[in-house]
Amino acid sequence: MGTLLWLDAADSTQDELLRRLAAADGAARPGHGDGVGTADQRAGRGRHGRAWQAPPGAALALSVHLRPTGPSGPLAPAHLSWLSLVASAAVARRLVGLGVPAHLKWPNDVLDAEGRKLCGVLATLAPAPVFPGADAGETPGVVVGMGVNVDLSSGRPVPTAAALTDHLPGAEVPAPRDLAQALLRDVAAAADRLARDLDGVVEPVDGTHPALAEVAAVLSTPGRRIRAELPGGEVLEGVATGLGAGGVLAVRVVTGERETITREISAGDVVHLRGDVRRGG
Repeated sequence: MGTLLWLDAADSTQDELLRRLAAADGAARPGHGDGVGTADQRAGRGRHGRAWQAPPGAALALSVHLRPTGPSGPLAPAHLSWLSLVASAAVARRLVGLGVPAHLKWPNDVLDAEGRKLCGVLATLAPAPVFPGADAGETPGVVVGMGVNVDLSSGRPVPTAAALTDHLPGAEVPAPRDLAQALLRDVAAAADRLARDLDGVVEPVDGTHPALAEVAAVLSTPGRRIRAELPGGEVLEGVATGLGAGGVLAVRVVTGERETITREISAGDVVHLRGDVRRGG
């Protein structure tokens, strides 16, 4: 099991973990499943360079170093992009286990049944070790950072945010440090299963591969009409049909000539249209 470094406060748990990965060598370097957590993050990072912060005690910030290995060796580089979705799905399953009606919106938002955001996840490539004596052929890992809203009674950062206390009696809400320990185990174990199930597979796989069944089970975006705001400013509307190679979202759109084409998007802000409640639940 990985080791959790719990901090009274941090600027960004993801930045802290990346600094430790860059500075340490040999046995001192954080390993697979090691993490940094706090209930007082003051300069967190969201997608597209956005700032993420919450009052002390309002949210759990946790970052985990993932470099899973299967029977034959480390997870192939072609599959590293799946780790964000795999980690997000693990968070959703943990919250469901607590009694929170959670589901996953592509690419990495954990929402409640009303479409309010419980948790966001951000993955950053962690460089391979470069200290003297390190194996030059080692593959990089991924640092997955997550922010779980625990108690927003002091104020919501946005109206569409939700917290565990919105769904659980106070006595059933886990302490942030306890939740961090559980998520550390869950996320690392999910990454290990991915590496095991894709052992020896070097080419990219799509969302229909059995190794991604745990993602598919909680992902609510396929089958929905969505609007995606892409990094270059383009806005795309269509029906999400599934996940392509590496976890990209396939979207069926109608062109100006009324022809149907499929676009694949690898990044963007996605909104579920016509409601945001999990399909079938």
